[in-house]
Amino acid sequence: MKAIFVSLGCDKNTVDSEKIFIRYVKKYNLDICVKPEDADIVIINTCSFIHDAKKESIETILYFAKLKKQGIIKKILVLGCLVAENKRTHEFDNIFANVDVAVSIDEYINDLYDMNDRAMDVLSFSSSLKICDGCDKYCSYCIIPYLRGHFKSALKDSIVKEVKLLAKNGTREVSIVGQDILRYGKDIELYKDEERPIVSLIDAISKVDGIKWIRLLYCYPEEIDDNIIQMIKTNKKVLHYIDMPIQHISNKILKAMNRKTTKENIVRLITKLRKEIEDICIRTTLIVGFPGEDKNDFDELLDFVKEIQFDKLGVFTYSREKLSKSYNLPNQVPDEVKKERQKIMLNTQKDIVNLKNEKRCGKIYEAIVEGKDTKNSCYIVRPYFNARDIDDKVYLRTDKQLISGDFVKIQIKSSNGYDLIGELV
Repeated sequence: MKAIFVSLGCDKNTVDSEKIFIRYVKKYNLDICVKPEDADIVIINTCSFIHDAKKESIETILYFAKLKKQGIIKKILVLGCLVAENKRTHEFDNIFANVDVAVSIDEYINDLYDMNDRAMDVLSFSSSLKICDGCDKYCSYCIIPYLRGHFKSALKDSIVKEVKLLAKNGTREVSIVGQDILRYGKDIELYKDEERPIVSLIDAISKVDGIKWIRLLYCYPEEIDDNIIQMIKTNKKVLHYIDMPIQHISNKILKAMNRKTTKENIVRLITKLRKEIEDICIRTTLIVGFPGEDKNDFDELLDFVKEIQFDKLGVFTYSREKLSKSYNLPNQVPDEVKKERQKIMLNTQKDIVNLKNEKRCGKIYEAIVEGKDTKNSCYIVRPYFNARDIDDKVYLRTDKQLISGDFVKIQIKSSNGYDLIGELV
């Protein structure tokens, strides 16, 4: 029997998919294929965090259901967040009509933590490392707690064992992922005497031979204290890069979102990060069009972005999800207003990025080689300030043959919009 695995959504889902797929492959002695028309079984790990992700998951299921009706696919297994949501709302029952098995992640999440084998992807030199799952924050726009359950951490020994496996398979960069990574270990009795278990975990990971870069993703601002800042500053393997989603800056909107911080605290934190770590790259995400966001709230957010000048910025329009606490809030913002505000914010950020890219020109950085862009006859490389898949690209033209996963020294020569052009030093 031949199987194909389709992983949708975030990098946390990708980690789950790699572990689930290898389990199915070994348990049922499956052969792996890459073309849908060659597969007997398709396993789909779904996402339903926001409307667009949900739409992609549904379209994928329907596509394979069509192949099944044609006799090409024999079995369809659907996993993940869309299944969990459907079990709560029964909103998509008809979508699962041609599905043989539908399982939500929480039905076997503990098994995932105990498994130390993964079906590695083609970019195994750069891997995501999921250290926790679920969330207890209950932000009013978010349905993650209802899909993934309460916050839970993996055991340190299990994580380090997995990192050693990744390093053995060629991983040089690990990106630490989870819904709330800086709270790592606070739910485990074994680590109750540690002030910040995440610090000791990162220290243990940094001692694994072969791992050169450690990147921190999904760091809530209220969880960033002096311990975290000093860890980033002093651990030579931890990149001076932090993904810190703030979502908004208006205290009125932050409160309505049930965020656990304030504008004053966010400003204070960013100022401290940049003071303590001069070359820190701060990435954040914003939500525009949250219920009750008026022009004054948006203008406050826009002025803040202009003043702070984030290195990386993602801007999402508010997605009204039935399981979220904000679903029934009054003063819902019209879609056209959301899209217009998103457009204004992204155009503002584009001007900021152009200025930041100009300042990078002439500077020398260490970068990891991602691969060759044959269409443009150049290599794609990533310095510390670019995370895999979510940030911009640096293009490098050279006659020298480079190998994916190797590290090279580059000098930034020019910029092309969001992307940069470099040359080997």
